[in-house]
Amino acid sequence: MDVVKEVKLLKYQMSLMKRMVNAEEHPFFMFAIDHEFEENQVKAFLKILGVFSCRIYGEDISKWYQNDQLFSQFNLPLDKLYASEQPTLEELKSVVAKIFYQEFELEYLLCSLKKQFIQAEVCEFFLQRLKTDLK
Repeated sequence: MDVVKEVKLLKYQMSLMKRMVNAEEHPFFMFAIDHEFEENQVKAFLKILGVFSCRIYGEDISKWYQNDQLFSQFNLPLDKLYASEQPTLEELKSVVAKIFYQEFELEYLLCSLKKQFIQAEVCEFFLQRLKTDLK
């Protein structure tokens, strides 16, 4: 099969899968599919949300230092990422821009994660910051 046919087949199969997945139950996965996120992008971002959770709650972040090569391709400043102070909205925006290379509404990303119960507290932390930022 040539490359063009393979791509067409994959796109068709993806559209079928999107019809099978309940977007209400898996809003982040649908968001990832719709925005064509790659696996390494999702893994890096979810790990960063875990780091942010530790920073928000003042927990030990040393367990997150492993597998830093995941971040190397995104040129993320590890000294800032593993800082002990609470993360800021600007830091989140910077991380999102470096990992996903595209623009979208940050609120939709955070809401999709929260609705799927992925780092819901961290998402709520940033959603509150977004609300106060807009005022």
